[in-house]
Amino acid sequence: MIRTENLTRKFGGGRGIFDLNLEVEKGTIYGFVGHNGAGKTTAIKILCGLLRPDSGRAFIGDVEVLPKNLAKIKRSIGYMPDITGVYDQMSVWEFLDFYGAAFKIPPKDRRKRIEQVLELTHASEMIDYQVSSLSRGMRQKIGLAKTLIHDPDVLILDEPAGGLDPNARIEMRQTIAGLRSLGKTILLSSHILPELASICDRVGILNRGVLLAQGTVKEISAQLQENLQILVTVDSDVNHALAVVQKLADVQNAVIADSEHLSFSFTGGRKLAGELLAFLQTNGVKVRWFTENEASLENVFIDITSRDGGKAE
Repeated sequence: MIRTENLTRKFGGGRGIFDLNLEVEKGTIYGFVGHNGAGKTTAIKILCGLLRPDSGRAFIGDVEVLPKNLAKIKRSIGYMPDITGVYDQMSVWEFLDFYGAAFKIPPKDRRKRIEQVLELTHASEMIDYQVSSLSRGMRQKIGLAKTLIHDPDVLILDEPAGGLDPNARIEMRQTIAGLRSLGKTILLSSHILPELASICDRVGILNRGVLLAQGTVKEISAQLQENLQILVTVDSDVNHALAVVQKLADVQNAVIADSEHLSFSFTGGRKLAGELLAFLQTNGVKVRWFTENEASLENVFIDITSRDGGKAE
């Protein structure tokens, strides 16, 4: 539903995006991960037709993002910037009615549509609130409602949880997951990694304008062969088990969690993990359970960006 081919926009000084190839399938949530300044917003503005690339192509569905197609593109996309512009002198109703008129929704249909988008964003009670009285979290809800007013197939949300308190972030996450269930395709940009890991079907890691990897967290982890976090449950002396694993060059940070659990990092990759288990058993460690703790998005992000040279400048 969203696709780019070698998309490039340079600003000088190493800033911009370079040969970006995104793939976002219909009806999924794609998390765009990157440090501030990594190029996420630049890519988003190109997809929305707000910025022209130096080279490469971008598509929404089967429509290429070109000046001649912008009217069609803007009907298909709902774009929510990181800071939602609102008109303080309006009520929420007037604000959404204004945008409904801008999208040429007939007056007789606007009331129903406004009620629908407020219900989708869990903001129905705000319909008569003055915009100037809204908190940051409330404004984000109304900004998302505005983004949905013309019922777009694709939602592009730039840092939708930025600046929100924990409860508001949870509500925003639940709302976005609900929109996916309605068949919306969502590109979600954020540097708050837990927000992405919990709701995204796939993620793309962007660093200094380059897409380093994309896929599920598990897929990217497998590609990187990151340090495995191993937890071992033993039915023998846990101190002996610790001494055994510490003999291995591929074991790091081995610690005793409690009287029967041992945890450590293993840098030998998944192919050698089976040999590690056999080594423990051969050396007198009675293993009841041997498992890998699932990699978190934070660990994957730190791993892949550190390999690329660290934070964006």
